Amino acid sequence: MSTEEIVRACTAEVGGYVLATYRDKKTGVLNAANGVSALGALAGIFAQVQARAMLRFGVIPQTETTLVEISTKAGDHYYFGDAINACLLEGSENAPSFWNLSAGAANDPKIGDKIKPQEIARRAAKEVGSPDFGRLRIDTRYRVTEPPAEAVRKHGPWLLARFLELNLDPLLLMYVFGSVAQSFAQFAAGEIKDVQTDSPMQRTDIVRLYMESAIPSSKLDLRAVDMAIEWKA
Repeated sequence: MSTEEIVRACTAEVGGYVLATYRDKKTGVLNAANGVSALGALAGIFAQVQARAMLRFGVIPQTETTLVEISTKAGDHYYFGDAINACLLEGSENAPSFWNLSAGAANDPKIGDKIKPQEIARRAAKEVGSPDFGRLRIDTRYRVTEPPAEAVRKHGPWLLARFLELNLDPLLLMYVFGSVAQSFAQFAAGEIKDVQTDSPMQRTDIVRLYMESAIPSSKLDLRAVDMAIEWKA
């Protein structure tokens, strides 16, 4: 398959997987908030995978701030740095970040004024090692019963294996997840006639939840979630 065909296949794989996973097996009703949160969490952990690939392939240089490991007193490890931020938050015209792409799901040109991902990132950095790390700050009408880190552990290794089978270029991971985030929003918002949702979400709230889940998940130790591999070029 061509690169374009592989990206399309992976995008369809992720979208179909998340939709099937978070629809009730008996009623077909979509648990919108859990699905949105899980998709954001997966985008976050794969942002770190992409960041590490960028370093290995020499796309960005290794500096003191490119990828930083932080250890807590409990012995847990978290990762921060410019490489992850480039994939998750900043991006460029040729390599858009997850935020660049997922923000389009809001259909609101002022979404950047309503959701400030850099503030979420600063909060995540401050809360590392505390019980508040990864706690979602969203409207209470949306019930997320599956913590983002749990979604990563459940689904990240399987998706990683599928990407490897499909021979996806890891530098295109954020394009895949950003594209899925845009399309999945219409399901979570209750706009697809054939898919009932338990609690339709506002588009702005969907994007907010994507980022609330993605940012702390991008800091997790890949070894702790069974995703520590070296992606070959």
